[in-house]
Amino acid sequence: MDSTGIDPTRRLLFWLRVPYVLDVVLAAVGVGYLVAGNGVGWWVLLFALLRAVIGTISLFVIAPRVIERMSHREP
Repeated sequence: MDSTGIDPTRRLLFWLRVPYVLDVVLAAVGVGYLVAGNGVGWWVLLFALLRAVIGTISLFVIAPRVIERMSHREP
């Protein structure tokens, strides 16, 4: 635990999950553009997809490594 009383692992996982909310919002905006007949919606959807893929890699590949490294460092 740190000075805030929050487990660093839980904080890390929280901040890795939060961007998924923005991805959903971006997807909704992209769909809105497509419904309105604006082709920019495809680019917004592509951007949201890329963000989601990067976030998933961070959550399932990078985060376990960081958590493992943090657990070995704690006394």
